[in-house]
Amino acid sequence: MEELPLISVVMATYNGARFLTEQLESIYGQTYRNIEIIVCDDQSSDGTPDILERFSRSHGLVYSINPTKLGVVQNFAKALTLAKGDYVALADQDDVWLPQKLSLSLKKLRTLEQDSSTNTPALVFSDLTVVDQELKHLHPSYWKYMKLNPDNVKLNRVLVENVVTGCTVLMNRATVQLAIPIAPEAMMHDAWLLMTASCFGKVDYLSTPTVLYRQHAANVVGARSMNLRSKFDSGVIKIRNNKFGLLNEEINQANAFYKRHRGKLECCAEQRNLLEQFISLKKMSFWKKKLILLRYSFFSNTFFKSLNVLLRA
Repeated sequence: MEELPLISVVMATYNGARFLTEQLESIYGQTYRNIEIIVCDDQSSDGTPDILERFSRSHGLVYSINPTKLGVVQNFAKALTLAKGDYVALADQDDVWLPQKLSLSLKKLRTLEQDSSTNTPALVFSDLTVVDQELKHLHPSYWKYMKLNPDNVKLNRVLVENVVTGCTVLMNRATVQLAIPIAPEAMMHDAWLLMTASCFGKVDYLSTPTVLYRQHAANVVGARSMNLRSKFDSGVIKIRNNKFGLLNEEINQANAFYKRHRGKLECCAEQRNLLEQFISLKKMSFWKKKLILLRYSFFSNTFFKSLNVLLRA
């Protein structure tokens, strides 16, 4: 009988005591049993460390408390360095995993690997069910709620917008090894990981929700459905605050990624060219920017968002 590969579940915590126990119980309640949970805590001042210690004693959870605050991205990056598994899943502190999350994700991921090898980066993600803090359903599909297209995982689209929700991700060790350390310029850890797999490997998804995505006042990044009026208002606010510059954060992130992998990109001409064209947008003339955005389809998920990108150029 084939031995089940170890899956490392990595989590970054900060003052998450309110929902943490329920989340850890849902992870340990997975139908897939060969797991380890690695938690890095960013100096929580609530009961989070006590909960982690309790699960360490009862379930063997491995945790560490950062000597200085790292922030969410680098806290996750540190947790990734501690993972020992053949596969690595990301978990947030306040969601609830559905029982078959890992087994379904691993089946999809190993199918990806069959088409290449375990040495090729591979990443899968899934839809989520949006719930309130009491786990009452708000929307059956996070993707529809946020108007996200999960097919937009080619590098030209990934450079503009991240469609992957980190807490659904399962990836192989090849992805992790290539992605860490995560650059300070990374907008979010999941965006950096997706860029790695999209550029050098394979990405796929499950349309079936595998996570109850909890919405509450303390969410770092939450779900917020936007109608046409709210989108317009958001644009006006950006103009007023002088934040309508051309994808500055996205370009800085792409530039850091390009510098990290310059040598490896020598063997990936198409991907290298996409990165170089995207990074060069900052220096291009007004109309040249429009042309490059159209030529390489540097677009977002929806017409409105893509129009926004063109307007910001």
